[in-house]
Amino acid sequence: MTRRIATEPPRPARGDRGPVVDSRERIEESYASYLADESRYGPASCERIVFARSEQEVAEALLDAARSGGEVTVSGARTGIVGGAVPRRGTLLSLVEMNRVLGARRLPDGRFSVCAEPGIPLADLRARIDRKDIPALDDRAEGGAGRDDAPEAFVAAGAFFYPPDPTEDTAQLGASVATNASGARSFRYGATRAHVLRARVVLACGEALDVERGACCEEGGLFEIERLDGTVVEVPAPRYRVPATKNAAGYHSAPGMDLLDLFIGSEGTLGVVTEVEALLSPRPAVVLSALAFFGSDDDAVAFVRRARGDGPGGPPPVGVAPMALEYYDPRSLEFLRERKREQGASSSIPELPADAAAAVQFEQGLDGEEELPEVYEAWETALTACGSSMERTWGGMNEADLARLKALRHSLPEEVNGAVARAKAVYAEIHKVGTDLAVPADALEAMLTVYREGLAGTGLRYVMFGHIGDSHLHLNIIPGTPEELRRAKALALSFAERAVALGGSVSGEHGIGRLKHEFLRVQCGEDGVRQMVEVKRALDPGGVLNRGVMFGWDAA
Repeated sequence: MTRRIATEPPRPARGDRGPVVDSRERIEESYASYLADESRYGPASCERIVFARSEQEVAEALLDAARSGGEVTVSGARTGIVGGAVPRRGTLLSLVEMNRVLGARRLPDGRFSVCAEPGIPLADLRARIDRKDIPALDDRAEGGAGRDDAPEAFVAAGAFFYPPDPTEDTAQLGASVATNASGARSFRYGATRAHVLRARVVLACGEALDVERGACCEEGGLFEIERLDGTVVEVPAPRYRVPATKNAAGYHSAPGMDLLDLFIGSEGTLGVVTEVEALLSPRPAVVLSALAFFGSDDDAVAFVRRARGDGPGGPPPVGVAPMALEYYDPRSLEFLRERKREQGASSSIPELPADAAAAVQFEQGLDGEEELPEVYEAWETALTACGSSMERTWGGMNEADLARLKALRHSLPEEVNGAVARAKAVYAEIHKVGTDLAVPADALEAMLTVYREGLAGTGLRYVMFGHIGDSHLHLNIIPGTPEELRRAKALALSFAERAVALGGSVSGEHGIGRLKHEFLRVQCGEDGVRQMVEVKRALDPGGVLNRGVMFGWDAA
């Protein structure tokens, strides 16, 4: 028999109601930044912005929209790059003021979890965990998670951290759950889904679900949700193929899957996450991080295969156990050199080695500094086998060294966005064309060949970088004219088709949003999209939530 889950009334407001901003004129005058995200998608418009401070206020915003036949766009820190937080009309529901850390609890196996509201930035959550600045969980009646555990147990325990690490650490917890965000360290720790134990979600009907992992699993092809009035909503479990790679495209699908996993990665189209309980992991005492430079692109890729242990050289040297492997292709390094020359003495871009053709950043966690000599030698062995060495790396373990590497990691996408903005000042329709394709480990070289051959002779300006540990690279094409934009978009779609043919995903981490409907069809086919629409209609029959995100609701 299918295990049924019942909705609850939304939890009441705490303190004063968040601000509500009405009228397009007021919004455009003082709140225009809330209408955009990093995708630069547009044009954007809404009639109302609600800054919710409680689950009750979230529910009220959804019910108001449902009664008027309107729609609600859910917004967090607006760091996404597929237009998911950009409203077209109706209400913009901002969760930035729902930013409390509610508390920690000790699990039966001795690990800890932390419960927080959706609007807390990941950087702030990490800082609170580092400081052990976590209260006891409130009672359910107070709006907390309803668990008993003294904060002293958490304070007395060892160091912990929350592993998901999207590149933009101002991203917020709720949005990272809604998009199943990942990042560099997903190579070792997996994407967000692997770290979520429980979530509270407000449905389009204004009622809430408290969904724990394992509490409601699909049986017989359906999830059953009992509403407050006793009616039962049957939600069909999707049955399309999900690639065995990083994947953030469409609703999750797996035999016997949890209802919780249906909401994780649903991009706010099925419900609004109002509380998250996240599993913490033991934090390494020391993190060795280094950026290695190579004389050729092939050497860099060979090093990655060596470090992963899936290349022709066999297993990695004993002691090599990366938690992240990040890649910069030859064009990325040359692009940064060009920008540094253009910016002159004021540039914050570091001076790159003149003979470096490609680079790979690697990270490994250690239990203590006493492990460092052995681990250092192991990495030296892997590097020298591929034409590099520890002498040709930047790196270290102190905060200043790590900050330098992080700054380089952030500078490339920032400089790419700047180049796109300059082109957009000439042609308003210009935007970056980026891929988010992930393929199986054994298809890495094949996908690189697809990119190189497809771009050869096109004259298009591009860079390629990203999470090579997961065979998940970001190709960023920088069109300078509308004609280049047209060709870039056609190429990106063809690359997606090739990635799927290799067993990969059209989105490893960014999702579909409003920009990549065609890509979802490439991966899941018309039948897969139809199954998603059935799930959407079961939970949001009026199309209130994030209409136009993931697939075109109006056309469905």
